[in-house]
Amino acid sequence: METEQIQQTSRAAALLQRAGWGIADQALSSLTNFALGVVVARAVGPAGFGAFTIVFATYTTALGISRAVSSEPLLVHYSAPAHVAWREGTARATGAALLVGVGLGLCCVLVGWIAAGVLTAPFIALGLTLPGLLLQDCWRYAFFARGRGFSAFANDLVWALVLFPVLFVLLRSKPDSATWLVLLGWGGAATVAALFGIRQSRAVPAPQRVVNWMREEGSLIPRFLGEFVTLGAAGQFIVYAIGAVAGLAALGSFRAAYLLFGPIQVLYMGLGAIAVPELVRALENSTIKLLWTSRLVSLALGGIALVWGAVVVALPASLGVALLGPAWQPARLLAVAVMVSWVGTGLIAGAAAGLRALAAARQSLGARLIGSFLGVGGGVVGAVMGGARGAAWGIALAGWIEAVVWWWQYLRALRERKRGRSAEVGGRAQLFSSPSVVLQDRSS
Repeated sequence: METEQIQQTSRAAALLQRAGWGIADQALSSLTNFALGVVVARAVGPAGFGAFTIVFATYTTALGISRAVSSEPLLVHYSAPAHVAWREGTARATGAALLVGVGLGLCCVLVGWIAAGVLTAPFIALGLTLPGLLLQDCWRYAFFARGRGFSAFANDLVWALVLFPVLFVLLRSKPDSATWLVLLGWGGAATVAALFGIRQSRAVPAPQRVVNWMREEGSLIPRFLGEFVTLGAAGQFIVYAIGAVAGLAALGSFRAAYLLFGPIQVLYMGLGAIAVPELVRALENSTIKLLWTSRLVSLALGGIALVWGAVVVALPASLGVALLGPAWQPARLLAVAVMVSWVGTGLIAGAAAGLRALAAARQSLGARLIGSFLGVGGGVVGAVMGGARGAAWGIALAGWIEAVVWWWQYLRALRERKRGRSAEVGGRAQLFSSPSVVLQDRSS
């Protein structure tokens, strides 16, 4: 009994350590992107920052495509196998990410060549560095799949250590063409980290095996791409709709309220990077452990969002004004609704990660489609009825309904898996209990 307790304590400590590295890595990754935005905003005028916003949105779109094609299938199928299998899968996944980066990078260069004025140089800079940016991100997922959160953190640290001196020099010099220079330095630093990832993993990207990878992961990639497109389109539509229906001031209040929950977003993304590998390993034990662990993920994230929301609501007005200036008071009025929304997102997280662990891409895509429809409907109807506050509460209500949908799909996928396993076991039992079947098999 004492030995079992020691083992459970050791496993819990290891899990907390991996979770800690996941949060630390996501915080460092967010810091590099935040520093990039600050330097560009300080170095260029409104037109230059508008161009940067468009280019950075293009990068996030490319990142979502790359993750759907390479990183997320890697998490699903290579979080539990032996080291040799992990290296093989990592080589194919990073090769796919590299090819996506090259293809989309060429598209960016072409857009930059066609575009006129302030967009030309930034798009070309992004296109030249996009292969390194996407490869670096894929290494992070590969290390989390292997349970090596420290390696992911170290890789992002290399990116930051190369990037920050470059940003410091550019911030001091303030050249007129700072946008493309900053993007080139940012992407170049990511490329250095991507090359360091090869040394860390002892695996070399294999773009020549991308056909094998696409064939192997063909059941997941289209649905993961569908999820990304659905989620991204719904999010952008909500933003545009609130601005059109309730006005730009309401949209500003809405965005400011969500800005107060930025640390929760970092936490969710950090824990999300380790949730799928942990659930895949739990599934290796049993579906019961998978269900228990996914429930724990949802309850933990929902509880953290609840606590952080209470902190935001209790924040002194003087500190709030220091953080957001005039936007503090309208943002504070939305804080409770945004907190409820983030709690709902936390409840969804365990089911979403569980569906990833089961490789149940069909159920996951169905839940995402329904959730996107609910979010758009709740946000738009709420904005019409009550401006920014109505939109925030509409999205929060939609999020809780979406949580029910996700858990219904998750439990359905678990039941289907159990029925499939029972049929498989029954078939084997019939095979070995029927002499005629065995003789027929030997004679064929």
